[in-house]
Amino acid sequence: MTKVVISQVLMIFLLVGFGFVLKKIKLLNDGFTKSSSDLIVYVTLPAMIISSMDRDFSSEVAKTSLQIFLLGAVMYACTTILAYFFVSVKKFDEDQRGVYMYMIIFGNVGYLGYPVSAILFGSIGVFYSAVFNIWFNLLTWTLGVSIMSRSKLSLSKILLNPGLISTLLGLLIFLTPLTIPTTVKSVLDSVGSMTTPLAMFLVGAFLAEAHLKDFIAKIDLYFASILKLVVAPLMVYLCVKYLKTDSIVKMLPVMMAGMPSGVNTAIFARMFNRDYKLAAQGVVLSTALSMISLPLLIVLIV
Repeated sequence: MTKVVISQVLMIFLLVGFGFVLKKIKLLNDGFTKSSSDLIVYVTLPAMIISSMDRDFSSEVAKTSLQIFLLGAVMYACTTILAYFFVSVKKFDEDQRGVYMYMIIFGNVGYLGYPVSAILFGSIGVFYSAVFNIWFNLLTWTLGVSIMSRSKLSLSKILLNPGLISTLLGLLIFLTPLTIPTTVKSVLDSVGSMTTPLAMFLVGAFLAEAHLKDFIAKIDLYFASILKLVVAPLMVYLCVKYLKTDSIVKMLPVMMAGMPSGVNTAIFARMFNRDYKLAAQGVVLSTALSMISLPLLIVLIV
């Protein structure tokens, strides 16, 4: 199993490196990160989620899904505790406080989480990840908006987002006799298979756009990244270590806890007039460091 994991992690490295090189030699233009982000969020990822959930109902899968869903709450409780602890100790100004909190609480469980789960566990990994990520879709538009904006929440934004809609549609298909027609299923499989290379190219492009001098003097970004990439998965691991359940139930929350800060950190910072530059630097730095921490984490938990 370890050899398989190492091989798949190497594949991730190569895809990220490919995106990095393509951006550096300008085969990927400046609009790539925006257009590919939209394509993943609104098209390929929903297709991947719905396709993965088109399977016969199984009480065992339903039981495992419930366990993973409940452990999602544990993971977000751990990251939220870490975030509040960090900003309480460091005493950041208002523009930076929300950015650091969002960085630590919300990882890249979409762009990176789904592809890595697919690589490690196959389509069932995407299925369980979709269930797990119901928490992200709910919390990012509630807790996430709250810490960034200090304003009222929008129920429409909580409910009408492609990740949650595709997950609920997929669950409807799984829990009922409904099935996707063969031709449509083939289309969804083809479109969904684009998610992994696109997501890895996107990460590589983000890294290529970064400038080393932007990060040298910002030690707090390193502290926040370490909390996100190392301390958070360790906390979750200690919470699930002694559970008597399937290995994927314990592995998936730990892996998701170790994902780098999500790109929504920068998107929300710009949306709510916080320190957007700091947010973008945090996303890039944690993503770069995850190229070291994530493979180690995967090898350790598998």
